[in-house]
Amino acid sequence: MEMFKKGVFFLVLLSLFGCGSDDSCENSVDISGVALNLDFEDLTHQIHEIESEEELSVFLSEHPILRNYFFGYNELQPEAAFHAQVLRLATTPKVHQMFTAPTFEQFSTLIDQNRDIRELLVTPYLSNNRTKGLEDFYALVRKSRITRIKNLEQVGMYLDDNTEERNLYAIAFAYQTPAELLTQNFETIENPYVDTLYQETMSLIDVGSMRYELENAYKRLKTFYPEFEAPKVETVYSGFGSDLFISDTLLIVGLDYYLGEEASFRPNVYEYVRTRLTPEHLVPQLVQFTSLKFNKTDNKKRSLLEEMIYYGKALEFTKQMLPCVPDNIIMGYTAQQMADSEVSEAVIWSHFVENKLFYSQDPLNITKYVDERPAIPEIDKVCPGRIGQWLGWQIVKAYREETGADFVELMNETDAQKILTRSKYRPRPR
Repeated sequence: MEMFKKGVFFLVLLSLFGCGSDDSCENSVDISGVALNLDFEDLTHQIHEIESEEELSVFLSEHPILRNYFFGYNELQPEAAFHAQVLRLATTPKVHQMFTAPTFEQFSTLIDQNRDIRELLVTPYLSNNRTKGLEDFYALVRKSRITRIKNLEQVGMYLDDNTEERNLYAIAFAYQTPAELLTQNFETIENPYVDTLYQETMSLIDVGSMRYELENAYKRLKTFYPEFEAPKVETVYSGFGSDLFISDTLLIVGLDYYLGEEASFRPNVYEYVRTRLTPEHLVPQLVQFTSLKFNKTDNKKRSLLEEMIYYGKALEFTKQMLPCVPDNIIMGYTAQQMADSEVSEAVIWSHFVENKLFYSQDPLNITKYVDERPAIPEIDKVCPGRIGQWLGWQIVKAYREETGADFVELMNETDAQKILTRSKYRPRPR
């Protein structure tokens, strides 16, 4: 039996029953009287106009969270931790043996026998010094006195006096000072390819439209939760430094992550994730993240059903705030994936029932059916990943239709079994 069918017939079904329907737009919540002035700041121009390390330093000091999460300062390790790593290395017997090898031949033999040290020290050294060879590395360590070091204070003084060797360990342990990272960040934003990202960010993303859609979504949210205060929103580009930072009071968006297929450069993520990094997916993703604060759940339970209903509520939250956005964009599926899922709803449901998956607490099943995957071949080779989220959304929709539960009641409901039972969900005829 062919589980997931394709073809024009099913695309017709999509137009009739699927994500193209936007009747909910006509029944949307009236937000005309909602007072909300979104604090929105587009920082892309400011970043692009920075002309020196000093200007960059001032800019980053004015935006500490942006500095930490988009420009890498939160990843800096303390100098003391770096010194401790060097001390552990220096006091390792096999490192001592290599560094004191009396001949190059003996040193080469030891390097061949100790792959971990070779990959930690030798390979990075040769990669960063293209004109040098293993003999040069041997000459460096042969004159080293690092193996005589006995405490952290001595490590610091020794590295200060031996810059070339200090750089060797800094590369090995991915250590940078704030000043070094500042220089690297300035060189990054001055790089021509990052300038291309800036130019394409300006042309491919309509920041004004993004602000309008997000502000309207927050206004709809405020009609349900009058106490809601919209976070400040900042948009940036950073050469793929990060995609999002989200808190109750601040939302930072790395626009260069969301340029879509027309961009000259794309972030280094799996293709099935990259298809969702487009301008049209940006606001729905931001709104779904906003649901975290309102989507109540029983954290003690981790069954597959609990996960499915949790994500189903998050997707319903997003649809409630963005009623005119097609369902496939909210779900992060292509139109074809959405059509395949809707047409094969009975097959998907049967797979979960027959394999007794709903009450499984096996983390493997949660990963398999809810988390990111390119496909779920256990159901069918073209069944899209995260199908458990999609099915959870269908159950949540059925629950609201069957019980008349309003939006806030849905968000507050933590009993996934109750939602499933009272939904009386069954796959719809297509």
